[in-house]
Amino acid sequence: MKEIAPGIIVYDNPFGGSNIVSVTTSEGTIIVDSSLFPSKAEQVKTTVQRLLNSEVALVVNTHYHPDHTFGNSGFNAPLCCCKTSEEFFRKMDKTYIGYVIQKEPLLEKENLIIVPPSITFDREYKLSFGGLDLFLENVGGHTPDTIVIRIPKYGILITGDLVVSQYHPEIVADSHIKTWIKVLKTLKKERHKQIIPGHGPVVRDLEIDQMRHYLERLAYLQEHKSQLETFLGSLDKDPNFRNRKMPQMFVESLKVVMSH
Repeated sequence: MKEIAPGIIVYDNPFGGSNIVSVTTSEGTIIVDSSLFPSKAEQVKTTVQRLLNSEVALVVNTHYHPDHTFGNSGFNAPLCCCKTSEEFFRKMDKTYIGYVIQKEPLLEKENLIIVPPSITFDREYKLSFGGLDLFLENVGGHTPDTIVIRIPKYGILITGDLVVSQYHPEIVADSHIKTWIKVLKTLKKERHKQIIPGHGPVVRDLEIDQMRHYLERLAYLQEHKSQLETFLGSLDKDPNFRNRKMPQMFVESLKVVMSH
């Protein structure tokens, strides 16, 4: 865990798992994303109580993916998300959960509860806690429900999986790469001081450009699939691909790119 601004702590994962963020104010603590595991969420909750002398007042999800949301119940607090996320949560039936269990054998299925949101919003929403403003916006790209969270007082941007540092990003069936690229261009113009990615360590806004360049190459491949062999042959010369961890994630993402 690392405090990057007064009251703002990032609980990162050294193995590439999703980041959890706590934003502590005089009126309580806001949690952003909860990981795949309720037990990890409970550990963060205990840290908030014992080290920060605060209570979790609200959980916010950046998007619906299980590695960002299945820990929600561990905080035992109201959930805030965009309405598109709410629609995804409603569809998380036994069949969906069974599919996730197959992919994630360590999933704590006995503790898994899909938490319905208490607060939902369409496009934008402002949270004000203890004199600190957080601005939430549904921008899409990585998933239709992906939101970003801006904290202007400290120049902080929480991106969810729109930005991933050191690891390959996950491109899924409902990702829209062109929208993703467009959103990143907008975010770069805002000149945030610190970027909290969905996975990987906190970075400067140069990482937004790295993510955009990565996606631009895949967007080109998506429209020129016959050039796959040339694309693969060039990756060793591109540190933006070569130096990222979790190559298996890239393989799965490439399958999605080639099938759409």
